[in-house]
Amino acid sequence: MDHLLAIIPFDVKEDYEIGLPPVKLPNKKQMLVLSPDEDLSETFEDVLLKLDELVGLGELKKRVRDHAKYIQFLQLRRERGFAEEEDINIHSVFIGNPGTGKTTVAGMMGRIYKKMGLLSSGHVHEVDRVDLVGEYIGQTAPKVKEAIEKARGGVLFIDEAYSLARTNDDTKDFGREVIEILMKEMSNGDGDLAIISAGYPKEMYHFLNSNPGLKSRFNLTYEFPDFMPQELAQISMYASRKKGIKLTRGAKIKIEELITEAFRKRDRTFGNARFVFDLLERAKINLGLRIMRKKDIEQVHTDALSTITQEDVDSMSVYPVKFRPKIPVDSKLLATSMTELDELIGMDPIKKEIHELVELVTYYRSVGKSVLNSFNLHTVFIGNPGTGKTTVARILTKIYKALGILERGHMIETDRQGLVAGFVGQTAIKTAERINEAMGGVLFIDEAYSLTTGFQNTASADYGNEVVQTILKRMEDHRGEFFVFAAGYPENMEVFLKANPGLRSRFDKILRFEDYSVADLIKIAAKMLEDKGYELDQKAATHLAGYLSFLHSYRDRYFGNARTVRTVVDQTIKNQNLRLAALPKDQRVDQKILTINDVNEFESNTDQFVFNRNRIGFRSSDR
Repeated sequence: MDHLLAIIPFDVKEDYEIGLPPVKLPNKKQMLVLSPDEDLSETFEDVLLKLDELVGLGELKKRVRDHAKYIQFLQLRRERGFAEEEDINIHSVFIGNPGTGKTTVAGMMGRIYKKMGLLSSGHVHEVDRVDLVGEYIGQTAPKVKEAIEKARGGVLFIDEAYSLARTNDDTKDFGREVIEILMKEMSNGDGDLAIISAGYPKEMYHFLNSNPGLKSRFNLTYEFPDFMPQELAQISMYASRKKGIKLTRGAKIKIEELITEAFRKRDRTFGNARFVFDLLERAKINLGLRIMRKKDIEQVHTDALSTITQEDVDSMSVYPVKFRPKIPVDSKLLATSMTELDELIGMDPIKKEIHELVELVTYYRSVGKSVLNSFNLHTVFIGNPGTGKTTVARILTKIYKALGILERGHMIETDRQGLVAGFVGQTAIKTAERINEAMGGVLFIDEAYSLTTGFQNTASADYGNEVVQTILKRMEDHRGEFFVFAAGYPENMEVFLKANPGLRSRFDKILRFEDYSVADLIKIAAKMLEDKGYELDQKAATHLAGYLSFLHSYRDRYFGNARTVRTVVDQTIKNQNLRLAALPKDQRVDQKILTINDVNEFESNTDQFVFNRNRIGFRSSDR
């Protein structure tokens, strides 16, 4: 009727986007997204009644209602001439596990605020880190401002908001820029916007503490507890109606049993209402498959198409049963791995223990007993540097693969840096990724003690403890499906095992790698030289043996064992190469023989220990 109602700007392109376009109203400066399913006759009390109809969340619903009433009180004061120092704050934090109703309640908050005149449209625009953080410098600010304008008039719902707040020393993360822009918008922006940040409890408290100004902007915190089994059973009835199905009495009882089982086994990733909806969807699929197996589908009664029977849910479980493959013994790999083990110098007790394990598994195989995932062989490797811990771990992994104890038989090597992330909440994810990579094989953690020592009363200690807790749970939940090898020095590993009551009980074997004897060190040197195609003449061999004996007698816990021998061998070969390089080509004879001239630099005197720690007391006779 000759009146401008709204302006909808658009671009003419070859492609199109499905969604609700933002519109500009004559009396508004900002672009708004109007809700298409909004009931204009719905009142403020109608919205609160619909909030009350939600299953569970009793304390939360009371807090929302009280908050709404308080806002009405502040509005009444303003109408009567009272001056308020601050604007009405409608920004909030939602804390809870998945499927606890955070997004649903956010939508209702938008409608409540609209009915109160605080928002112009009340719609919800949902985003996460990917939608806000740019990949390059200069990309983040436009993305955040675009998200804000799309949410203008309603609610900007930021899921997993804690991922925006990394550690305080992570100055290169663009998540900080997002937080600063959001804080500026909440402080002196154009208004007509409610920002709701959501995520897991621990991570969200870290998010609020990551910036001093966040707590003052987000002064409303709502906690969404996990639903109780009886509440999840109510949700299952609602989910049935939404999916157009109904449950027989037997099916209903079975569904409730599955819900209770899932509730008892839940962790913080438990899906709550989402789990229930997925459960009903699986039941509906089973219904469809049962009906379609019938030969006379045309004769099937209409009610049968929507009725879930006990038959449809009897085969369902919270965690599907896994079928194990039959893996035969790889005799060739076993023979080569055992030969490789036996050729190692020293460590006779360790070799004996591994041989006994092989005999035991071979016996189980002979009587027809399955060995795949049947052993819990989480192992601690304790020994000083260069005693062969990593070498034996690799050989042992191949032996387990050859025996069919492990499904894949590979080894993922990592350390603290490979498990700990730079910010709270992501360490467990990073650790889980390493475990997933090791599933069916071995996760080898070198210097495992660094997860529990040396970081007391620091954020690093929390990260290390998060790694340990994650690994312990997966070791229990996936018994026999993968093994954890934790390696480190003796004193430190004792501290590591005592740091958490569950650690020592989870590790089934402890392999202790003693320092090599003088005879072993001499054999290792000869083996290394032989592998490189060199040999010592008599004088050089005698001199080198004396030097290794000298090093062994003065060794401490930092003594490198085979690593020290490798350094000596490499230097000896280098000396020989330099000696020959200085000679004319026609005089370079016996190029694979090492002489006394090549080992003379290794002197048996204590001057080389000038940088070592001061020793107190007498040197023990066994050294």
